[in-house]
Amino acid sequence: MKVRDAIKLIESDGWYLARTRGSHRQFK
Repeated sequence: MKVRDAIKLIESDGWYLARTRGSHRQFK
């Protein structure tokens, strides 16, 4: 998997996981 694909998955599907873990604005 490429970084771009990972970022797309994070932004479209996994960004809420970061917020749930307390990593606010880590992907924004």
